[in-house]
Amino acid sequence: MHANRLIETEAVLARTDRDWRSEVIRLYGPNSVLRFAYTWEGRGEDGTPVRRTYDARQHAIASWRQERRTAS
Repeated sequence: MHANRLIETEAVLARTDRDWRSEVIRLYGPNSVLRFAYTWEGRGEDGTPVRRTYDARQHAIASWRQERRTAS
């Protein structure tokens, strides 16, 4: 059922976004999420924790968008 899959992808997106935000805040401070959201610093270097969380978040966003298109 598409509704269940959409709920699952939303939950994964929320978790990966929370993980990425926590890592960015840990590195750059409490006001850094908005400042670095669309920058190279927010992506991080290959192999770093911030890059792993960024990549997981990007994958979750793509999955969520795909499910939304499928559910429509």
